[in-house]
Amino acid sequence: MSGLRKLASQTAIYGISSILGRVLNYLLFPLYTRIFTQGEYGVVTELYAYVAFLLVILTFGMETAFFRFSSLEKEKEKRDSIFSTAFFSIAIASAIFLIIATTTSQTIADLMDYGNKPEYIVWFAWIIAFDVLATIPFARLRQLNKPIAFVFINLVHILLNIGLNLFFLVYCPWALDNPDAIARNLIDSWYDPSIGIGYIFIANLASSALKFTLLLPWLSGIKKGWNSLVFKKILPYALPLLLLGFAGIINETFDRAFFKVLSGLPEEEASAQLGIYGACYKVAMLLSIGIQAYRFAAEPYIFNSVGSSAQSAVMQATIMKYYIIVAVFITLVLLSFIDIAILMVGPEFREGIGVIPILLAAYICFGAIFNLSFWYKLNNKTMYGALIAMVGAVVTVAANVVLVPTLSYHGAAWATLAAFVAMLLLSYILGQKHHPIPYNVKEIVLYLALGLLLWLVVKLTDLHGFSKYLLAGMAAVVYAIIVYFREINLRSKSR
Repeated sequence: MSGLRKLASQTAIYGISSILGRVLNYLLFPLYTRIFTQGEYGVVTELYAYVAFLLVILTFGMETAFFRFSSLEKEKEKRDSIFSTAFFSIAIASAIFLIIATTTSQTIADLMDYGNKPEYIVWFAWIIAFDVLATIPFARLRQLNKPIAFVFINLVHILLNIGLNLFFLVYCPWALDNPDAIARNLIDSWYDPSIGIGYIFIANLASSALKFTLLLPWLSGIKKGWNSLVFKKILPYALPLLLLGFAGIINETFDRAFFKVLSGLPEEEASAQLGIYGACYKVAMLLSIGIQAYRFAAEPYIFNSVGSSAQSAVMQATIMKYYIIVAVFITLVLLSFIDIAILMVGPEFREGIGVIPILLAAYICFGAIFNLSFWYKLNNKTMYGALIAMVGAVVTVAANVVLVPTLSYHGAAWATLAAFVAMLLLSYILGQKHHPIPYNVKEIVLYLALGLLLWLVVKLTDLHGFSKYLLAGMAAVVYAIIVYFREINLRSKSR
């Protein structure tokens, strides 16, 4: 239990930046869906989907490889050499990408039907480069158990991004219409309203550059340079993770990156549908806040503290059960108060509310898959992870091809859930075959069923207004009480 308390405390610390950061960013999300049209927000959704692909490719598994091999070394000099080699590896990859993307920006823009906006490609190339360069230094903060520094840098990055968004999208347009506004003449001399959503990307670029700048003091270990022997040792471990990450990102973003192609709709209508889907996807991503905070804490904790012993197996099973308990509770609250949660998006985007339960179910599976991934990471069998993710990618592509043309973005949501369910089942089957973990499947299914039952009670009961929200709150309380007393009872029996 002491280990679980440590994991929980670190998850809470990382969650400060993750949860607060996401909450602050969500202040922008309602703004976007009220300032921009469905089609304009569709452009934002599509471009950020491509960013996710490129981040996975350019980091090519080095983050997890750094964690794995650093945890095996006792000497600081050897750990620094691993850090330096991992950093320079992705730095070289990002430099090559940056040169190619900036010199061929017009061609890429033409291929993406943004021929009149080649600057989008240049801005995103720099955003991706800065984010890639920040990956290993951020991982080092986690590996060194420096959550306070991690939180500070992350929050500064987020606050600058929010501040610039508000400045460009709210203050500048207001200042142009108000002669007495502060710095009105200066703003008038350079601000161009026609840039529109481009200011979202400019704000992102500036904040990403600052984030990397703040991480520079943590690059002291790069004086070891790039070590070919270290690279040859960690690359076989990292490359399968590249396949895993690439296939995984297909599962997460293929639906948005290729929606316009698969939908068969005219360009303008397809962008509008994608904008609606992207907005409702954001609401469902509230669950990923907790998953992200948990992942930041769990990965270094598992590698450094748990290992692959029999005691480790019990610990991993316990962690999985508590993950399910918390994830189901968050999902139950979100779905029970969905009428409030959907107010985050502009009125034009709310017609997509029906996809949110589907996507939340997919996110529960996503977190469980992460928990099931430790057996092959700890045993240096990352090819199994790549196989699992590739199966998910095949399901994602096939399901989107079949469902999107007829069900539009609802088909995309079902395809996402289908892929994660397939990966979850395959992860469990392979894991139990090669590295058995005593997961309490009965308890996990029980908590999932309890959450589903309570949500159906809230959904199917014909109540409105205060009575409906009172019932929703009671459902969450009932779930928490049942789980609490059941866990107390199980713990007392195990003693």
